[in-house]
Amino acid sequence: MLEYTICFIKKGNEILMLNRNKKPNMGLWNGVGGKIERNESHIESVIRETFEETGIKIDNPVYTGNVVWKSNRGDGGMYVYLSDIPEEINVQTPISTIEGILEWKSIDWLTNPNNIGVVPNIKYYLPEILEGKFGLEHQFIYEDGIILDYSTIKLNN
Repeated sequence: MLEYTICFIKKGNEILMLNRNKKPNMGLWNGVGGKIERNESHIESVIRETFEETGIKIDNPVYTGNVVWKSNRGDGGMYVYLSDIPEEINVQTPISTIEGILEWKSIDWLTNPNNIGVVPNIKYYLPEILEGKFGLEHQFIYEDGIILDYSTIKLNN
């Protein structure tokens, strides 16, 4: 079982992102989510975490796969979700929260290979998810915070 969840809330051509106030990934744009609590499923966790961090109640987030990492700083992983919300839901940003600053970012901006303001592994796996390639485990190997290798395997669902 993985320890974390992450959700990408999509509205049209934008995704609601969080610029984190604390480690890990302090100062970088990331999806919303967090640690799975004891006796909580990963879908319960992503719904709770999304609401806590954004105030948005997502009803049917779509489980898209996993992101896992091995590193000289520790191993880990997260369940990845995507939630499309209707255009008419109006979330004014930027919003400052305890976790950081929430802001809608264009998909092109998020996935631009030259963008150093986004958590680095997002540029690898988010385009796959947005193309509908679900059921994959995105595997990263890091050394001192640098991605050395990236691969995917098909999950057995």
